[in-house]
Amino acid sequence: MKLSLKGKTAVVTGAAKGIGRSIAERLAESGAAVGIIDFDKAAGLKTQEELKEKGYACVFVSADVSDYGSMVHAKEELVNTFGRIDILIINAGVSRKHTIAEIDAAEWDRILAINLSGSFYTVKAFYDCFAEKTQEDEGRIIFITSGSGITGTGGGAHYAASKSGQHGLMRTVSKELGKNGVSVNAIAPRVIVTELFDTLYPTEESKEKLVSQIPIGRFGYPEDIANLACFLASPESAYIHGQIILMDGGRTY
Repeated sequence: MKLSLKGKTAVVTGAAKGIGRSIAERLAESGAAVGIIDFDKAAGLKTQEELKEKGYACVFVSADVSDYGSMVHAKEELVNTFGRIDILIINAGVSRKHTIAEIDAAEWDRILAINLSGSFYTVKAFYDCFAEKTQEDEGRIIFITSGSGITGTGGGAHYAASKSGQHGLMRTVSKELGKNGVSVNAIAPRVIVTELFDTLYPTEESKEKLVSQIPIGRFGYPEDIANLACFLASPESAYIHGQIILMDGGRTY
């Protein structure tokens, strides 16, 4: 069965590149009009142009998730453009693979500002769009978190802490908005092949060691995350709520 999001409007943060871009394209392919939010203006405009060339309805808005005022402005611009928001994908995030000894206060604050405060500011800015939903006019909020929030490994203490914080935030939002017909969930990837992958695992030896720990024998790709995000955004996922779905090829459990 092909999932259809025709008539729906989605917003994806951090959607200029990587996982966010793949999600935006998958939602658009399924019929949704998509608002792309990213701090990288050049990459965001490039993504907008390429998706429009494929015939998809999309609009890019430059915004900084760590700045609440910036997110309020982005929300107003997208609501003015589309009239409504049905699906919110909270994807923007950064990582630094440092030990506690290597993390200084400024780096800690920056990671938390983008990953955790940025998630809250995104929810807060778009909250009224979903508070207005009903069981007959459903909404979807999906956090893209990380397996690091479960395992404490992968991206440093600041990254793991921010991702665990996202899980707590997601659960609170799910409790508040469930009665409004809004399903709220988190997708928690582990190793996904993006631009950051080669930085974290620069040698063939490091890659081979890592893939040997994954039962299905391969790394994940942005498209894997996008496919699940599209399902969770669809009407077919209506009874999945308040869940953290680990996507790691079986590596963790």
